[in-house]
Amino acid sequence: MTKTALIILDIQTGIVQMVNDAIDTNQYVAKMASTAASARKAGVLVVQVTTSFRPSYADASPRNQMAMRVKAAGMFKDTDESVQLHPAIAEGAVDDVHIKKRRVSALYGNDLDIVLRSSGIEKIAVAGLATSGAVLSTVRQAFDMDYEITVLADLCADSQPDVHEILLKKVLAKQAAVVNAEEWLASLKK
Repeated sequence: MTKTALIILDIQTGIVQMVNDAIDTNQYVAKMASTAASARKAGVLVVQVTTSFRPSYADASPRNQMAMRVKAAGMFKDTDESVQLHPAIAEGAVDDVHIKKRRVSALYGNDLDIVLRSSGIEKIAVAGLATSGAVLSTVRQAFDMDYEITVLADLCADSQPDVHEILLKKVLAKQAAVVNAEEWLASLKK
């Protein structure tokens, strides 16, 4: 069994909609679904991470500007459609590990690290939305936690494509291998 996990960030209906103007979301989620299916076949642990808040927003600190914007808009409550996995990946994800996050990083304030370490995971591949949010925060925290990290560049996206490119080339590449999904999947066979 491989010691690798694929961490898929925020491929939920409410967040996928936010990048509609920047990418072809139908093509994007189809590629995400096929990559996750190939990873599963290769024995990789697939983890679906979604962002949500309690209906009362008891977990949204008034000192957290992003959480306050979400609360003011009434978005991303645990019970909302917006926090459900995008339908294009939901069916294949039934047996994946599912993690709810209440902050930007997938590794903060939940049990993801416990799941990874309990599963013997040493390497993570990170993909999802948005490059300037969950991807950046998760990669930087995972780096400090001594995971070996790969960022799947073609499976990350942002509402600002120029920011996405700069982050991949100038920031994330300093803490992770940055490759396309096909290259990563091929590396699993070696």
